[in-house]
Amino acid sequence: MKKSRLFFISILLIIICSYTNKKNNLPMIIEITTYKLASGITEEAFLQASNAFNKDYCSRSKGLISRQFLKTDDGYLDIFFWESKEDVERVQETFMQDKDALKFARMIDSMSFSMKNYEVIGTYDFNN
Repeated sequence: MKKSRLFFISILLIIICSYTNKKNNLPMIIEITTYKLASGITEEAFLQASNAFNKDYCSRSKGLISRQFLKTDDGYLDIFFWESKEDVERVQETFMQDKDALKFARMIDSMSFSMKNYEVIGTYDFNN
């Protein structure tokens, strides 16, 4: 992994740690996915698909707090903030059976796709 990408992800994780799950005191989960576009998919079409994915799928995913969508030098990066590990596991089990999720997934090069989950173990607020 390039040094700049590691630095970028490190900074993101520091920012992410400012999020807490105050609702049920379960460890919050941060899911980070990286990927490239499937062959023949334009960025314009992908951005439209991402907006539809937010509206049609993410908005109804139980436990999903937010999604950060980023472009990197190597492709794209999603950061999902989940209320609990159970919420992440439920979505991961059903994702490929959902028609709205599949519309988005078909635009991604599956060979470049990577997903990692992180449990938030500390929160540090430097703005107070």
